[in-house]
Amino acid sequence: MTDQTPLDPLTTETTRYLIGDLGIQILSLVDQGCTNDDDLIKFGRFSRQCLSVKIPLLTTLGLLAAGPNGYRITPTGQSFLDTILRWSQ
Repeated sequence: MTDQTPLDPLTTETTRYLIGDLGIQILSLVDQGCTNDDDLIKFGRFSRQCLSVKIPLLTTLGLLAAGPNGYRITPTGQSFLDTILRWSQ
């Protein structure tokens, strides 16, 4: 039997690699007010198939949350986006 320890938080570069440019675009659009798949398809020109893969990944990584009012970026997601887009120093 082995002891299980929680995984260390992912680095920004690892997260960026996992979600790719499309994941960053989705986070950015949600940050700008897109709250559902239809908004993301309209403004980001994503396919439903792409969203069916990326949205669960973003929520699993804790960057995005889905609720009754649609998608919202989490504080972790906001911090990641600020770092990637260099909006914070």
